[in-house]
Amino acid sequence: MNIFRLAGDLAHIFSKCVLLWSIHRNKSAEGISLLTQAMYALVFCTRYLDLFWRFISLYNTTAKVFYIASSFYILFLMLSVYPRTEENRKAWFITAYSVGGAAVLSIPITGFARGWWISWLMGEMFWTFSIILESVCVIPQLIILRQTDIPTVINSHYLLTLGSYRGFYILNWIYRYFSEGLVDPIAVVFGVIQTALYIDFARVYYGRQRIKLREGVLVDSEDFRKGWITRWFAGRDSVDVERGEEGGVSHHVTNPDAHVPVAHADEEPRT
Repeated sequence: MNIFRLAGDLAHIFSKCVLLWSIHRNKSAEGISLLTQAMYALVFCTRYLDLFWRFISLYNTTAKVFYIASSFYILFLMLSVYPRTEENRKAWFITAYSVGGAAVLSIPITGFARGWWISWLMGEMFWTFSIILESVCVIPQLIILRQTDIPTVINSHYLLTLGSYRGFYILNWIYRYFSEGLVDPIAVVFGVIQTALYIDFARVYYGRQRIKLREGVLVDSEDFRKGWITRWFAGRDSVDVERGEEGGVSHHVTNPDAHVPVAHADEEPRT
């Protein structure tokens, strides 16, 4: 294992820790996309099926188990413990198309990249499915950033830690290509797509730091329209946001008695 792979793994683990710490610290999951977290759980479950028949190392097994367990723990917190923001119809449609599209594309892409006889091996198809799906998992999260008026710092920092994870993996692929002559076209192509989404969002986010709420900033459709990629799915006008019966964006609270901290304009953010 080279230094870039290790750094990518640590960034990935750190992103999970940041998300869990932030949820517990704020006693709220508002501003976090349940659909994105659900897709990540599906990604890890389908990618790490080899846990049942192959042992590589203690480090490898521990990391895989952590990714799966932490993903389902986050879903548990969002569904049963803390209040969360309801996803709009557009996010649900994108999620359905993402999962279905990844499932459909996994067979031909595996066939072209690995060989048609390998494409029928369930382990290879599930691995390819997870790579394709992970490249677009972040889209519902970007949509909910525009939808909610109660953003939290975890959104930007969580996305940036995930972006660094993909960035280090790209460096890992480059290193392995020149040192070992190895390249995985599936992982590289969809990893670049995923990293491009993170970079584009970061460019939009840090170009706009004027509305401060609970240690974060409010990013709206006007900001997303400045992005090269994000404007196509998160930078539309308000007509794309599903509205409640009274015309406002609806929020779902799984635990109405839970404390939801809000920093007022004249108060310092909680430390």
